[in-house]
Amino acid sequence: MATWQRPKEEIFEHIEPEYAREAVQERIRHYMSRSRRKVVVLDDDPTGTQTVHDVTVITRWDVPTLVELFRKTDRVFYILTNSRSVAERQAISLTREIVGMLCEASHQTGIEFSLVSRSDSTLRGHYPAEVDEAMEVLNSQLGIDFAGQVILPAFFEGGRYTIDDIHWVEDQGTLVPVGQTEFAKDPAFGFTSSNLCEWVASKTAGRVKQSQVYSIPLSIIRQEGPDGVSRLLHKAASATPIICNAASYADIEVLVAAFIKAEANGKHYIYRTAASFVPIYGGVPLQPPLSPEAFRNRIANRNVASNAGGLIVVGSHVKRSTGQLEKLIETESLVSIELNVERLISSNRQAEITRVVRAVDDSITRGEDTVVYTSRKTITGTDGDEYLKIGDIVSSSLVDIVRNMNTPPRFIVAKGGITSSVLATEALECKSALVLGQIIPGVPVWELGAESLQPGMPYVVFPGNVGDDYGLVSVLDILAN
Repeated sequence: MATWQRPKEEIFEHIEPEYAREAVQERIRHYMSRSRRKVVVLDDDPTGTQTVHDVTVITRWDVPTLVELFRKTDRVFYILTNSRSVAERQAISLTREIVGMLCEASHQTGIEFSLVSRSDSTLRGHYPAEVDEAMEVLNSQLGIDFAGQVILPAFFEGGRYTIDDIHWVEDQGTLVPVGQTEFAKDPAFGFTSSNLCEWVASKTAGRVKQSQVYSIPLSIIRQEGPDGVSRLLHKAASATPIICNAASYADIEVLVAAFIKAEANGKHYIYRTAASFVPIYGGVPLQPPLSPEAFRNRIANRNVASNAGGLIVVGSHVKRSTGQLEKLIETESLVSIELNVERLISSNRQAEITRVVRAVDDSITRGEDTVVYTSRKTITGTDGDEYLKIGDIVSSSLVDIVRNMNTPPRFIVAKGGITSSVLATEALECKSALVLGQIIPGVPVWELGAESLQPGMPYVVFPGNVGDDYGLVSVLDILAN
Protein backbone atom coordinates (compact mmCIF):
# COMPACT_ATOMS: atom_id res chain seq x y z
CA MET A 1 0.00 0.00 0.00
CA ALA A 2 1.31 3.38 -0.97
CA THR A 3 1.66 5.76 1.95
CA TRP A 4 0.27 9.27 2.02
CA GLN A 5 2.52 10.45 4.82
CA ARG A 6 3.71 14.03 4.41
CA PRO A 7 5.77 16.53 6.38
CA LYS A 8 3.60 18.37 8.88
CA GLU A 9 4.81 21.78 7.69
CA GLU A 10 3.79 20.95 4.13
CA ILE A 11 0.20 20.26 5.14
CA PHE A 12 -0.15 23.11 7.61
CA GLU A 13 1.24 25.78 5.30
CA HIS A 14 -1.82 25.41 3.05
CA ILE A 15 -4.37 25.85 5.86
CA GLU A 16 -6.10 29.20 6.33
CA PRO A 17 -5.13 31.31 9.38
CA GLU A 18 -7.10 30.65 12.56
CA TYR A 19 -10.31 32.57 13.22
CA ALA A 20 -9.99 35.37 15.79
CA ARG A 21 -10.01 33.63 19.18
CA GLU A 22 -10.93 36.46 21.54
CA ALA A 23 -14.39 37.04 20.09
CA VAL A 24 -15.10 33.30 19.98
CA GLN A 25 -14.03 32.80 23.57
CA GLU A 26 -16.32 35.66 24.62
CA ARG A 27 -19.25 33.90 22.89
CA ILE A 28 -18.48 30.69 24.75
CA ARG A 29 -18.33 32.49 28.10
CA HIS A 30 -21.64 34.22 27.32
CA TYR A 31 -23.54 31.01 26.62
CA MET A 32 -21.93 29.09 29.50
CA SER A 33 -22.80 31.82 31.98
CA ARG A 34 -26.48 31.31 31.15
CA SER A 35 -26.47 27.53 31.42
CA ARG A 36 -26.63 25.08 34.35
CA ARG A 37 -26.07 22.20 31.95
CA LYS A 38 -23.58 19.58 33.15
CA VAL A 39 -21.06 17.97 30.86
CA VAL A 40 -20.67 14.28 31.64
CA VAL A 41 -17.76 12.49 30.02
CA LEU A 42 -18.02 8.73 29.64
CA ASP A 43 -14.37 7.78 29.34
CA ASP A 44 -13.60 4.40 27.82
CA ASP A 45 -10.21 4.43 29.56
CA PRO A 46 -8.54 6.84 32.02
CA THR A 47 -6.44 8.61 29.42
CA GLY A 48 -9.33 10.93 28.57
CA THR A 49 -8.37 13.17 31.49
CA GLN A 50 -5.14 14.13 29.73
CA THR A 51 -6.25 17.71 28.93
CA VAL A 52 -8.02 18.81 32.12
CA HIS A 53 -7.21 19.77 35.70
CA ASP A 54 -9.05 20.03 39.01
CA VAL A 55 -11.80 17.78 37.66
CA THR A 56 -13.42 14.82 39.42
CA VAL A 57 -13.24 11.30 38.02
CA ILE A 58 -15.48 8.56 39.39
CA THR A 59 -14.93 4.89 38.71
CA ARG A 60 -18.09 3.53 40.33
CA TRP A 61 -21.49 5.04 39.84
CA ASP A 62 -24.85 5.07 41.55
CA VAL A 63 -27.69 7.57 41.51
CA PRO A 64 -26.86 9.24 44.88
CA THR A 65 -23.26 9.83 43.77
CA LEU A 66 -24.42 11.25 40.45
CA VAL A 67 -26.99 13.47 42.15
CA GLU A 68 -24.24 14.86 44.38
CA LEU A 69 -22.05 15.62 41.35
CA PHE A 70 -24.97 17.23 39.50
CA ARG A 71 -25.51 19.57 42.46
CA LYS A 72 -21.89 20.67 42.66
CA THR A 73 -20.82 23.88 40.96
CA ASP A 74 -18.33 22.08 38.71
CA ARG A 75 -19.53 22.06 35.11
CA VAL A 76 -17.85 18.79 34.08
CA PHE A 77 -17.05 15.40 35.57
CA TYR A 78 -15.78 12.08 34.23
CA ILE A 79 -17.14 8.56 34.61
CA LEU A 80 -14.53 5.91 33.89
CA THR A 81 -16.26 3.04 32.06
CA ASN A 82 -13.15 1.19 30.83
CA SER A 83 -15.41 -0.06 28.04
CA ARG A 84 -12.61 -0.36 25.49
CA SER A 85 -11.31 -3.40 27.35
CA VAL A 86 -14.54 -5.41 27.05
CA ALA A 87 -16.55 -6.97 24.26
CA GLU A 88 -19.13 -4.87 22.44
CA ARG A 89 -22.15 -6.44 24.16
CA GLN A 90 -20.65 -5.57 27.56
CA ALA A 91 -19.89 -2.02 26.40
CA ILE A 92 -23.53 -1.63 25.33
CA SER A 93 -24.74 -2.92 28.69
CA LEU A 94 -22.42 -0.54 30.58
CA THR A 95 -23.64 2.39 28.51
CA ARG A 96 -27.28 1.50 29.11
CA GLU A 97 -26.74 1.23 32.86
CA ILE A 98 -24.76 4.44 33.30
CA VAL A 99 -26.84 6.63 31.01
CA GLY A 100 -30.01 5.35 32.69
CA MET A 101 -28.64 6.43 36.07
CA LEU A 102 -27.63 9.81 34.65
CA CYS A 103 -31.19 10.29 33.42
CA GLU A 104 -32.51 9.55 36.91
CA ALA A 105 -30.01 11.99 38.50
CA SER A 106 -31.05 14.65 36.00
CA HIS A 107 -34.72 14.02 36.82
CA GLN A 108 -34.10 14.28 40.58
CA THR A 109 -32.08 17.50 40.35
CA GLY A 110 -33.83 19.19 37.42
CA ILE A 111 -30.43 19.77 35.82
CA GLU A 112 -29.86 18.94 32.16
CA PHE A 113 -26.66 17.35 30.91
CA SER A 114 -24.76 16.81 27.70
CA LEU A 115 -22.98 13.55 27.05
CA VAL A 116 -19.45 13.20 25.71
CA SER A 117 -18.40 9.70 24.73
CA ARG A 118 -14.64 10.16 25.03
CA SER A 119 -12.66 7.63 23.10
CA ASP A 120 -9.37 7.04 21.38
CA SER A 121 -7.76 9.67 19.16
CA THR A 122 -6.66 6.87 16.82
CA LEU A 123 -10.26 5.66 16.36
CA ARG A 124 -10.17 2.49 18.46
CA GLY A 125 -13.25 1.71 20.53
CA HIS A 126 -16.88 0.64 20.32
CA TYR A 127 -18.29 3.02 17.76
CA PRO A 128 -21.16 3.25 16.83
CA ALA A 129 -22.44 0.83 19.50
CA GLU A 130 -21.86 3.08 22.53
CA VAL A 131 -23.22 6.19 20.85
CA ASP A 132 -26.28 4.38 19.49
CA GLU A 133 -27.13 2.90 22.89
CA ALA A 134 -26.69 6.23 24.70
CA MET A 135 -28.99 8.01 22.24
CA GLU A 136 -31.62 5.29 22.58
CA VAL A 137 -31.66 5.55 26.39
CA LEU A 138 -31.72 9.36 26.35
CA ASN A 139 -34.58 9.32 23.87
CA SER A 140 -36.65 6.75 25.77
CA GLN A 141 -36.11 8.25 29.25
CA LEU A 142 -35.82 11.98 28.57
CA GLY A 143 -37.49 12.29 25.17
CA ILE A 144 -34.35 13.73 23.56
CA ASP A 145 -34.18 13.71 19.77
CA PHE A 146 -30.65 14.24 18.50
CA ALA A 147 -29.87 16.49 15.58
CA GLY A 148 -26.42 14.99 15.21
CA GLN A 149 -23.63 12.89 16.59
CA VAL A 150 -20.43 14.92 16.60
CA ILE A 151 -17.25 13.06 15.70
CA LEU A 152 -14.13 14.99 16.69
CA PRO A 153 -11.04 12.79 17.26
CA ALA A 154 -8.44 15.60 17.17
CA PHE A 155 -5.97 15.49 20.06
CA PHE A 156 -3.24 18.06 19.68
CA GLU A 157 -1.06 17.04 22.64
CA GLY A 158 -0.68 13.66 20.97
CA GLY A 159 -0.29 14.97 17.42
CA ARG A 160 -3.72 14.02 16.03
CA TYR A 161 -5.31 16.33 13.46
CA THR A 162 -8.32 16.12 11.13
CA ILE A 163 -7.82 18.02 7.86
CA ASP A 164 -9.97 17.62 4.73
CA ASP A 165 -11.79 14.80 6.57
CA ILE A 166 -8.52 12.81 6.77
CA HIS A 167 -7.42 11.97 10.29
CA TRP A 168 -3.66 12.27 10.70
CA VAL A 169 -1.22 10.93 13.30
CA GLU A 170 2.04 12.79 13.82
CA ASP A 171 5.24 10.77 13.96
CA GLN A 172 8.48 12.75 14.38
CA GLY A 173 7.35 15.72 12.31
CA THR A 174 5.59 13.61 9.69
CA LEU A 175 1.81 13.21 9.42
CA VAL A 176 0.60 9.71 8.63
CA PRO A 177 -3.03 8.87 7.73
CA VAL A 178 -4.47 6.97 10.68
CA GLY A 179 -5.52 4.04 8.49
CA GLN A 180 -1.86 3.43 7.71
CA THR A 181 -0.69 3.30 11.31
CA GLU A 182 -0.32 0.37 13.70
CA PHE A 183 -3.50 1.51 15.46
CA ALA A 184 -5.58 0.63 12.40
CA LYS A 185 -4.37 -2.96 12.71
CA ASP A 186 -5.73 -3.35 16.24
CA PRO A 187 -7.06 -6.93 16.53
CA ALA A 188 -10.26 -5.77 18.23
CA PHE A 189 -10.93 -2.41 16.56
CA GLY A 190 -9.13 -2.51 13.24
CA PHE A 191 -10.09 -0.39 10.24
CA THR A 192 -8.65 0.69 6.88
CA SER A 193 -10.00 4.14 6.03
CA SER A 194 -8.36 7.41 7.09
CA ASN A 195 -11.23 9.48 5.67
CA LEU A 196 -13.69 9.86 8.54
CA CYS A 197 -16.75 9.91 6.28
CA GLU A 198 -15.65 6.55 4.86
CA TRP A 199 -14.78 5.34 8.35
CA VAL A 200 -18.32 6.07 9.62
CA ALA A 201 -19.85 4.24 6.65
CA SER A 202 -17.60 1.26 7.32
CA LYS A 203 -18.18 1.17 11.08
CA THR A 204 -21.97 1.36 10.63
CA ALA A 205 -21.77 -1.48 8.08
CA GLY A 206 -23.38 0.74 5.45
CA ARG A 207 -26.35 1.77 7.60
CA VAL A 208 -25.03 5.31 7.19
CA LYS A 209 -23.75 5.91 3.68
CA GLN A 210 -20.69 8.05 3.13
CA SER A 211 -22.80 10.60 1.28
CA GLN A 212 -25.05 10.96 4.36
CA VAL A 213 -22.20 12.00 6.67
CA TYR A 214 -21.91 15.76 7.21
CA SER A 215 -18.54 17.44 7.29
CA ILE A 216 -17.54 20.79 8.75
CA PRO A 217 -14.42 21.79 6.82
CA LEU A 218 -11.55 23.86 8.14
CA SER A 219 -12.17 26.47 5.44
CA ILE A 220 -15.58 27.29 6.98
CA ILE A 221 -14.25 27.14 10.55
CA ARG A 222 -11.36 29.48 9.85
CA GLN A 223 -12.99 31.87 7.36
CA GLU A 224 -16.55 32.18 8.69
CA GLY A 225 -16.18 31.21 12.36
CA PRO A 226 -19.14 30.16 14.54
CA ASP A 227 -21.74 31.69 12.22
CA GLY A 228 -20.49 29.61 9.31
CA VAL A 229 -20.53 26.45 11.40
CA SER A 230 -24.04 27.30 12.66
CA ARG A 231 -25.22 27.60 9.06
CA LEU A 232 -24.02 24.07 8.36
CA LEU A 233 -25.50 22.69 11.56
CA HIS A 234 -29.00 23.77 10.50
CA LYS A 235 -28.85 21.04 7.85
CA ALA A 236 -28.18 18.26 10.36
CA ALA A 237 -31.10 16.21 11.69
CA SER A 238 -31.98 12.70 12.84
CA ALA A 239 -28.66 11.98 14.56
CA THR A 240 -26.59 12.72 11.48
CA PRO A 241 -22.88 11.91 11.96
CA ILE A 242 -21.01 15.22 11.79
CA ILE A 243 -17.27 15.11 11.06
CA CYS A 244 -15.44 18.04 12.63
CA ASN A 245 -12.13 18.99 11.09
CA ALA A 246 -9.72 20.58 13.57
CA ALA A 247 -6.02 21.40 13.59
CA SER A 248 -5.81 23.63 16.70
CA TYR A 249 -7.64 24.58 19.87
CA ALA A 250 -8.85 27.71 18.08
CA ASP A 251 -10.76 25.45 15.67
CA ILE A 252 -12.41 23.57 18.53
CA GLU A 253 -13.40 26.87 20.13
CA VAL A 254 -15.21 27.89 16.94
CA LEU A 255 -17.00 24.54 16.84
CA VAL A 256 -17.97 24.67 20.51
CA ALA A 257 -19.31 28.22 20.18
CA ALA A 258 -21.61 27.01 17.40
CA PHE A 259 -22.70 23.87 19.24
CA ILE A 260 -23.57 25.56 22.52
CA LYS A 261 -25.51 28.26 20.65
CA ALA A 262 -27.52 25.55 18.90
CA GLU A 263 -28.08 23.79 22.24
CA ALA A 264 -29.30 27.05 23.77
CA ASN A 265 -31.85 27.15 20.95
CA GLY A 266 -33.13 23.65 21.70
CA LYS A 267 -30.90 21.42 19.56
CA HIS A 268 -29.32 18.27 20.99
CA TYR A 269 -26.03 16.61 20.07
CA ILE A 270 -24.08 13.67 21.39
CA TYR A 271 -20.30 13.91 21.18
CA ARG A 272 -17.82 11.19 20.25
CA THR A 273 -14.47 12.87 20.72
CA ALA A 274 -10.88 12.65 21.85
CA ALA A 275 -9.51 14.55 24.82
CA SER A 276 -8.88 18.00 23.30
CA PHE A 277 -12.61 18.70 22.93
CA VAL A 278 -13.44 18.29 26.62
CA PRO A 279 -11.74 21.34 28.23
CA ILE A 280 -13.28 23.72 25.68
CA TYR A 281 -16.78 22.27 25.83
CA GLY A 282 -16.54 21.69 29.58
CA GLY A 283 -15.30 25.19 30.35
CA VAL A 284 -12.01 24.03 31.89
CA PRO A 285 -9.26 26.64 31.31
CA LEU A 286 -6.30 25.30 29.39
CA GLN A 287 -3.10 25.23 31.40
CA PRO A 288 0.44 24.02 30.75
CA PRO A 289 1.82 20.90 32.44
CA LEU A 290 2.61 21.19 36.12
CA SER A 291 6.15 22.34 36.82
CA PRO A 292 8.17 19.99 39.05
CA GLU A 293 7.80 22.52 41.88
CA ALA A 294 4.04 22.85 41.38
CA PHE A 295 3.70 19.08 41.31
CA ARG A 296 5.64 18.68 44.55
CA ASN A 297 3.50 21.37 46.20
CA ARG A 298 0.26 19.63 45.15
CA ILE A 299 1.30 16.31 46.70
CA ALA A 300 3.21 17.62 49.73
CA ASN A 301 0.72 16.23 52.23
CA ARG A 302 0.05 12.85 50.65
CA ASN A 303 -0.15 9.83 52.93
CA VAL A 304 2.63 7.78 51.35
CA ALA A 305 5.91 6.58 52.81
CA SER A 306 8.66 8.75 51.39
CA ASN A 307 11.35 6.08 51.65
CA ALA A 308 9.63 3.51 49.46
CA GLY A 309 10.49 3.09 45.81
CA GLY A 310 8.11 4.15 43.06
CA LEU A 311 6.41 1.73 40.68
CA ILE A 312 6.02 1.98 36.90
CA VAL A 313 3.75 -0.59 35.25
CA VAL A 314 3.91 -0.90 31.46
CA GLY A 315 1.08 -2.94 29.99
CA SER A 316 0.76 -1.13 26.66
CA HIS A 317 2.67 -2.76 23.83
CA VAL A 318 2.20 -0.30 21.00
CA LYS A 319 5.38 0.77 19.24
CA ARG A 320 5.65 4.09 21.07
CA SER A 321 5.30 2.45 24.50
CA THR A 322 7.97 -0.09 23.68
CA GLY A 323 10.36 2.64 22.54
CA GLN A 324 9.76 4.57 25.76
CA LEU A 325 10.27 1.43 27.82
CA GLU A 326 13.59 0.74 26.15
CA LYS A 327 14.87 4.20 27.10
CA LEU A 328 13.52 3.85 30.64
CA ILE A 329 15.29 0.52 31.22
CA GLU A 330 18.58 2.24 30.45
CA THR A 331 18.06 4.44 33.52
CA GLU A 332 20.68 3.80 36.19
CA SER A 333 19.45 2.44 39.54
CA LEU A 334 16.05 1.50 38.08
CA VAL A 335 15.04 -2.13 38.69
CA SER A 336 13.46 -3.77 35.62
CA ILE A 337 11.22 -6.85 35.89
CA GLU A 338 9.58 -8.57 32.92
CA LEU A 339 6.20 -10.29 33.26
CA ASN A 340 6.09 -13.20 30.82
CA VAL A 341 2.72 -13.18 29.02
CA GLU A 342 3.10 -16.69 27.56
CA ARG A 343 3.38 -18.05 31.11
CA LEU A 344 0.31 -16.06 32.18
CA ILE A 345 -1.92 -17.67 29.57
CA SER A 346 -0.63 -21.15 30.43
CA SER A 347 -0.84 -23.25 33.57
CA ASN A 348 2.13 -21.31 35.03
CA ARG A 349 0.16 -18.12 35.67
CA GLN A 350 0.22 -18.17 39.47
CA ALA A 351 3.90 -19.08 39.64
CA GLU A 352 4.78 -16.20 37.34
CA ILE A 353 2.72 -13.74 39.39
CA THR A 354 4.34 -14.94 42.65
CA ARG A 355 7.82 -14.54 41.16
CA VAL A 356 7.14 -10.97 40.05
CA VAL A 357 5.43 -9.96 43.31
CA ARG A 358 8.45 -11.07 45.35
CA ALA A 359 10.90 -9.26 43.08
CA VAL A 360 8.86 -6.03 43.04
CA ASP A 361 8.27 -6.06 46.77
CA ASP A 362 11.96 -6.51 47.47
CA SER A 363 13.05 -3.59 45.31
CA ILE A 364 10.25 -1.22 46.42
CA THR A 365 11.03 -1.97 50.08
CA ARG A 366 14.69 -1.15 49.45
CA GLY A 367 13.59 2.25 48.16
CA GLU A 368 14.40 1.45 44.52
CA ASP A 369 12.19 2.72 41.71
CA THR A 370 10.96 -0.30 39.76
CA VAL A 371 9.40 -0.95 36.37
CA VAL A 372 7.27 -4.03 35.71
CA TYR A 373 6.50 -4.60 32.06
CA THR A 374 4.72 -7.24 30.04
CA SER A 375 6.79 -9.17 27.54
CA ARG A 376 6.81 -7.40 24.20
CA LYS A 377 5.62 -10.24 21.98
CA THR A 378 1.99 -9.59 21.01
CA ILE A 379 -0.31 -12.61 21.34
CA THR A 380 -3.52 -11.90 19.48
CA GLY A 381 -5.54 -15.12 19.60
CA THR A 382 -7.85 -16.19 16.79
CA ASP A 383 -10.24 -13.20 16.76
CA GLY A 384 -11.01 -9.87 18.42
CA ASP A 385 -12.91 -11.37 21.36
CA GLU A 386 -10.09 -13.82 22.14
CA TYR A 387 -7.61 -10.95 21.94
CA LEU A 388 -9.64 -9.06 24.53
CA LYS A 389 -9.76 -12.18 26.74
CA ILE A 390 -5.97 -12.50 26.63
CA GLY A 391 -5.76 -8.82 27.49
CA ASP A 392 -8.06 -9.45 30.44
CA ILE A 393 -5.76 -12.21 31.75
CA VAL A 394 -2.76 -9.90 31.50
CA SER A 395 -4.62 -7.02 33.16
CA SER A 396 -5.87 -9.18 36.03
CA SER A 397 -2.32 -10.45 36.56
CA LEU A 398 -1.02 -6.88 36.88
CA VAL A 399 -3.82 -6.22 39.38
CA ASP A 400 -2.77 -9.26 41.42
CA ILE A 401 0.84 -8.06 41.46
CA VAL A 402 0.00 -4.56 42.71
CA ARG A 403 -2.59 -5.80 45.25
CA ASN A 404 -0.21 -8.34 46.77
CA MET A 405 2.71 -6.01 47.38
CA ASN A 406 3.50 -5.62 51.06
CA THR A 407 5.07 -2.16 50.75
CA PRO A 408 3.01 0.64 49.14
CA PRO A 409 5.05 2.41 46.47
CA ARG A 410 5.76 6.13 46.69
CA PHE A 411 3.91 6.65 43.39
CA ILE A 412 2.52 4.58 40.56
CA VAL A 413 2.85 5.25 36.83
CA ALA A 414 0.50 3.12 34.72
CA LYS A 415 1.41 2.94 31.04
CA GLY A 416 -1.55 2.19 28.77
CA GLY A 417 -5.25 2.98 28.97
CA ILE A 418 -6.49 -0.44 30.03
CA THR A 419 -3.58 -0.93 32.41
CA SER A 420 -4.21 2.40 34.13
CA SER A 421 -7.91 1.65 34.46
CA VAL A 422 -7.69 -1.78 36.07
CA LEU A 423 -4.90 -0.78 38.44
CA ALA A 424 -6.89 2.24 39.63
CA THR A 425 -10.23 0.50 40.05
CA GLU A 426 -9.28 -3.06 41.01
CA ALA A 427 -5.79 -2.98 42.48
CA LEU A 428 -6.15 0.34 44.34
CA GLU A 429 -9.96 0.30 44.73
CA CYS A 430 -10.21 3.90 43.63
CA LYS A 431 -13.81 5.13 43.52
CA SER A 432 -12.96 8.75 42.83
CA ALA A 433 -9.92 10.86 42.08
CA LEU A 434 -8.99 14.45 41.45
CA VAL A 435 -7.12 15.24 38.25
CA LEU A 436 -4.28 17.52 39.37
CA GLY A 437 -3.18 18.35 35.84
CA GLN A 438 -0.61 17.07 33.36
CA ILE A 439 2.85 16.00 34.43
CA ILE A 440 4.05 16.23 30.80
CA PRO A 441 1.85 17.14 27.80
CA GLY A 442 -0.97 14.65 27.40
CA VAL A 443 -0.14 12.70 30.58
CA PRO A 444 -2.45 13.35 33.57
CA VAL A 445 -1.63 12.78 37.21
CA TRP A 446 -4.40 11.91 39.66
CA GLU A 447 -4.64 12.21 43.40
CA LEU A 448 -6.41 9.07 44.59
CA GLY A 449 -9.49 9.61 46.73
CA ALA A 450 -9.80 9.01 50.46
CA GLU A 451 -11.64 5.71 50.00
CA SER A 452 -8.85 4.11 47.93
CA LEU A 453 -6.29 1.69 49.37
CA GLN A 454 -3.63 4.38 48.96
CA PRO A 455 -5.37 7.72 49.57
CA GLY A 456 -3.52 10.73 48.24
CA MET A 457 -1.03 8.67 46.25
CA PRO A 458 0.12 10.31 42.98
CA TYR A 459 -1.16 8.11 40.17
CA VAL A 460 0.09 8.89 36.67
CA VAL A 461 -2.13 7.82 33.79
CA PHE A 462 0.25 7.52 30.85
CA PRO A 463 -1.49 6.76 27.53
CA GLY A 464 0.21 4.16 25.39
CA ASN A 465 0.48 6.30 22.27
CA VAL A 466 1.57 9.64 23.78
CA GLY A 467 4.99 11.18 24.33
CA ASP A 468 8.40 11.01 22.70
CA ASP A 469 10.98 8.26 23.26
CA TYR A 470 12.00 9.80 26.59
CA GLY A 471 8.45 10.28 27.89
CA LEU A 472 8.70 7.69 30.68
CA VAL A 473 12.17 8.91 31.58
CA SER A 474 10.89 12.49 31.88
CA VAL A 475 8.01 11.45 34.13
CA LEU A 476 10.31 9.41 36.36
CA ASP A 477 12.71 12.35 36.66
CA ILE A 478 9.89 14.57 37.97
CA LEU A 479 8.52 11.93 40.36
CA ALA A 480 11.90 10.88 41.72
CA ASN A 481 13.09 14.38 42.65
